[in-house]
Amino acid sequence: MTSPGTAPVTVTIVDDDPYVRAALEALFAAVDDVTVTAGYSSGEDAVAASSLGDVVLMDVRMPGIGGIAATEVLTSRDNPPRVLMLTTFDLDSEVAQSLRAGAVGYLLKGDPPQSVVGAVRRAAAGQTVLAPAVTRQLVEMVADSARRSGEAQQRLSPLTDRELAIARCIGEGLSNAEIAGRLFISVPTVKTHVSTIFRKLSTDSRLQIALLVRDAGLPGHNPRFSPPER
Repeated sequence: MTSPGTAPVTVTIVDDDPYVRAALEALFAAVDDVTVTAGYSSGEDAVAASSLGDVVLMDVRMPGIGGIAATEVLTSRDNPPRVLMLTTFDLDSEVAQSLRAGAVGYLLKGDPPQSVVGAVRRAAAGQTVLAPAVTRQLVEMVADSARRSGEAQQRLSPLTDRELAIARCIGEGLSNAEIAGRLFISVPTVKTHVSTIFRKLSTDSRLQIALLVRDAGLPGHNPRFSPPER
């Protein structure tokens, strides 16, 4: 409940489903310390709004400007609102993207009503909010990422310093000629080293090398890959 002299938390709902907006508006109408000030059906409308209140409940997946892109715009402004992402999915790759975009939490549309209300209150108070299912899976993702990093570092460990430098260049998508220019060695020398790297890593794929460089957390990874070269 709202304490005497304390203004209610103001909320904007952004969701392309009118039934979701109506359900959330009805939920907050029964709460005296949270007030819905606006509802929008698209990221475009949310971005164009001059004021969005304290907290924005943002649908992740919408036509046009999606929730993540809209969140990135909103949180880059002066005095940005606190954005809570809404989704029907337990977890996907968009969780991390949402948090990087500036969202302070991630809720499931199937969460109990009081959990949603509590999340809005906590977000307004400056806390990070994650649904329990999302938290568990994020922990699993971090653990899996650490495992992949360890495995990639182990696979790259047989490489010499020169070979590792060339692997990093491959991770940037450089051709053999570009690697030669970067490291001040001849193209034939680069080809010899690349062949040795292929043998040591039991692969003939430059893409596989680039992925290992990325997973190992080494500088030099870039999604632009060169055509296969020997």
